Amino acid sequence: MTLSSAINTATSSLQASQTQTALVSRNIANANVAGATRKYANVVTGADGRLEIRSVSQSGNTALFRNVLNGTSDVARSGVVAGGLDRLNEVIGDTDAKGSPAAKVSALADALVSYSKAPANGEVGRAAVAAAQALATSLNVASDTVDQIRQDADDELGQAASDMRSILSQIQDLNQRITAGTVANRDVTDEVDQRDQQIQKLSEYVGINVQSRGDNDVVIYTDSGVTLFDRVARSVDFTATPSLKPGQAGGAFRIDGTVVTGANSFMPVTSGKIAGLIELRDKVAPQFQTQLDAIANNLIDVFSETGGAQGLFQDASATVTGVAATGTTPASASSSLAGAAGRIKVAASVLGDPTLLRDGGISGGAKYNTDTAATGYTTRLTNLVTSIRTARAYSADGADATGTIANFAGSSMSWLQGTRSTTLATNQYQQTLLDKTQTTLSNETGIDLNTELTRLLDLQRSFQASSKIITTVDQMMAALLQAI
Repeated sequence: MTLSSAINTATSSLQASQTQTALVSRNIANANVAGATRKYANVVTGADGRLEIRSVSQSGNTALFRNVLNGTSDVARSGVVAGGLDRLNEVIGDTDAKGSPAAKVSALADALVSYSKAPANGEVGRAAVAAAQALATSLNVASDTVDQIRQDADDELGQAASDMRSILSQIQDLNQRITAGTVANRDVTDEVDQRDQQIQKLSEYVGINVQSRGDNDVVIYTDSGVTLFDRVARSVDFTATPSLKPGQAGGAFRIDGTVVTGANSFMPVTSGKIAGLIELRDKVAPQFQTQLDAIANNLIDVFSETGGAQGLFQDASATVTGVAATGTTPASASSSLAGAAGRIKVAASVLGDPTLLRDGGISGGAKYNTDTAATGYTTRLTNLVTSIRTARAYSADGADATGTIANFAGSSMSWLQGTRSTTLATNQYQQTLLDKTQTTLSNETGIDLNTELTRLLDLQRSFQASSKIITTVDQMMAALLQAI
């Protein structure tokens, strides 16, 4: 090796060490930055022995990153549904809770029994009416909560669409910088980290599949195959419904012009916050609403009076004719109007005169007890106790198909508790799995300070060795010049 080639090799080594030291310093500075990956230089030796930095790369694990995206989407979906069920649980409580509709139905039945034993006692009569009022109120509150949960989910879908458009815009900007920088052989590793972070944010809203192609370009699809990003961000649209009514369907969510939610969607998304909000708005909450409405409609039928007149419980929208029991088929409510639980109320006339519950004629029709002096009349009360404790038929998914109103209400509360428990368990499992996957990915691709500091010491020794070579060559050149 000639002296000139030795000094050229040492000089190139110094330059390579300088570049690598800058990368190590950058890694150390980003050690606590979420999503930052370890950067390293690709060093090659040229034909003349010179060291060259061909490119800067970053640590990565495609399989683990894909698992993190999938886990993020799964946690987001189950978390949304669990949150809605928690809100219902706060209002309804357990099956045995005194404030639940099931407990209120049983309390009303007990109050009617007490009234039938003391029909002349006004205080007992008022207690029975108060029990009915408490039951109607509990159904109203539960129904209002369901309505609010659906409305909030619909509003959140609108906000989610806006958030997704913003994230996709940032991905588009970063992707353009990355592909241009890659073509120009510029270090784009920091931009790739930022793009990955935005992609992970996007996965919170919808399950995604990320495909890489030349020049560090990416294409993003939903988990159902709809294009979200391909060089440019695709459209994300949703129009919120200002006031969702019971039984009213909410609007559809569209990506790139394709409907990705609802029964009519050919490419529905299956994970992410969007899927969770749709499940909560269009499936879970309406199913519980149907159960509450079944309780309300059957109460209206059970307490109806002669000729189909509404009795103790009333709903101005309902028509009461009743479906009588035939053979082995239990009686059932004639009305199945959505939202009955939110509209049901105790007749105002009974609130003013509890004896109407005993005697009939609540809505102004014929009375069962035509003798106003017969304050010991119990036939109507006895019949009401029998009716409320007789099995009936219901058409509400999730709860029992037959049983007393109290039993049906209990099965409805059990469905709510069971669904909530299952959803929470699923969410906790998915969160644990996601946490472990993120930890593994961080260990694989993240920055370890001990490793970087050790690398910094190695580079320092390399720098010193190269400097020593240059000093030695300089001394040899000086000695040679003096000898000439």
